[in-house]
Amino acid sequence: MLPTSTNVSIEFQTRPASNLPVVAVFAPKGAKDAGPAGALLDADQRQAVRRMLAAGVARGKAREVSVDLLESTGRLPTARAYRRVLIVGLGEEAKITADTYRQAAGALARTAAKNHLKTVALALSPAKSINSQALVKAVVEGFLLASFKYAEYKGTAAKKDKDDADDGHVVLKLLYSPVAKDASVAELRRAMERARIIADAQNFARTIASRPGNDINPVSLVGIVKDMARQSHLSCRVLDHKELARLHMGGILAVGGASATPPRIIALEYRPHGAKANQRPLLVVGKTITFDAGGISIKPADKMGQMVFDKCGGMAVLGFMQAVAALKLPQRVVGILTAAENLLGSHSYRPGDLLRMYNGVTVEVTNTDAEGRLVLGDALAWGIDTYKPSQVVDLATLTGGVVIALGTSIAALMGNNDVLAAELMTAAEMAGEKIWRLPLGEEHREQIKSHLADIVNSAGRNAQTIQGAAFISHFLGKDDSLPWAHIDIAGVADTDKELPYYAKGVTGWGVRTLIEWLAAKAV
Repeated sequence: MLPTSTNVSIEFQTRPASNLPVVAVFAPKGAKDAGPAGALLDADQRQAVRRMLAAGVARGKAREVSVDLLESTGRLPTARAYRRVLIVGLGEEAKITADTYRQAAGALARTAAKNHLKTVALALSPAKSINSQALVKAVVEGFLLASFKYAEYKGTAAKKDKDDADDGHVVLKLLYSPVAKDASVAELRRAMERARIIADAQNFARTIASRPGNDINPVSLVGIVKDMARQSHLSCRVLDHKELARLHMGGILAVGGASATPPRIIALEYRPHGAKANQRPLLVVGKTITFDAGGISIKPADKMGQMVFDKCGGMAVLGFMQAVAALKLPQRVVGILTAAENLLGSHSYRPGDLLRMYNGVTVEVTNTDAEGRLVLGDALAWGIDTYKPSQVVDLATLTGGVVIALGTSIAALMGNNDVLAAELMTAAEMAGEKIWRLPLGEEHREQIKSHLADIVNSAGRNAQTIQGAAFISHFLGKDDSLPWAHIDIAGVADTDKELPYYAKGVTGWGVRTLIEWLAAKAV
């Protein structure tokens, strides 16, 4: 099994919750009772919901979880046991979306963990503005994502084993009755399973992304990716430093030159069964800097430890490829990880160096901390030459400027194709992730021209985020006809505060958006 740092299983049933110790219902603001979900509760549970809402104990406020205790009927393991009724708020009914339910399920998962609940039954009923499959999918994703806890290095081995045993297994029972008119039981079960696959893949990406630099480096990452590929039945190709040198990949070799563990390019390929196995693939490339000290243009010491997260673009691609294989989507896909460490040493590349990239483009290095575009440039050019894709997307924690522009909840999208950009923005909305498109024009390509080489890798602070995209655009081939999108995830790849379904740390942003993008092509 691949590590996901969660210990949750999901069950689906249409039986009432009367004999279960914990039952939860969702309620919008202004609700007076459990609504259609009340059919899944017994009389005492329905009365508890009405009482809590009438008393204002539960207000339906978004992500607010209220708890009431009922005495046992004696059908529970001990006669003195109590049953819990939980009401999870959804906020104003007119503003409810699928992500509202995803966030509410995250709040429920946190309450379950805080109260050491082993089983939680969630009574669901059809929503007014969301189809039932989307509702089930959002709830499962939110619960599993919020249950993620990275604790591989927490405590001694003996204590950790004991804590793991004490934590046990959390079971979420989804109760859905009456069966939605827009979906059968079988369709709802499939939606639940699809959500589990996606959330597990995202949590797998979060687990590997959370591992520190003394654990994950370009060489050790290869072993993890190969193991995932073997379990997921993906083909895996690795370019070692000798092959990178033979291919004249001056960018990634320069960036990784100072590390004791040389760089790698890792390519994963998924081929569907049937006629589509030989179609032109979609190519997705992720920046995978396993640790970024900034090189000679060294980063400030403050928060440098967070630069283990500079591999999050590649980890999103890793999780995406795992999910694609598990879902058996009917589209050929190639995912590339650009693994390197950007360190300082006698073999560091320097400001003022002139590099020749895989496709012959020359680069004047003005800042060794603008390394992500160098590894992406080589990988994109090679990937396009090798796999002849129909569309290309890259994800990267590329610039601090994107945080200045858009904050920490929105990723930036740039590219050369309106159709592809629209596809990705629609997919992000369905996934509950946010993207904003920034312009990219010839003036930005002009901005990064060099008088010593073809381009510079950094031209100062102005339009910093767009500069990164302008640089990458030089590695798409001889013309600009190949649809390409660059997504800068530097602001959203990790969080320093708890979010509705993310703990502090890595978010795994991008896995769900990429899956929704790909799934839409299968319709």
